Amino acid sequence: MRFEVPDEIAESAGLGEQEMKEFLAVSLYKKKRINGVQGGKILGISEMEFHGLLEKYDEYVNYDVEDYLEDGDNLKDF
Repeated sequence: MRFEVPDEIAESAGLGEQEMKEFLAVSLYKKKRINGVQGGKILGISEMEFHGLLEKYDEYVNYDVEDYLEDGDNLKDF
């Protein structure tokens, strides 16, 4: 999917193309509509790089009790 943001809107928002992509990816991640891997794909970076980018937007990695329990189960398999 591709979409265009008119230049005047991007300018009034004070965002360049890369910043607009970052804003979109972080916003979707914040709303739990995508995960870190998908956020990285939007930006052409790794999941870890995406997680590092979250700090720029005062956001944090989505990691809840369910994720913790899943990680524990996965570790048991090793």
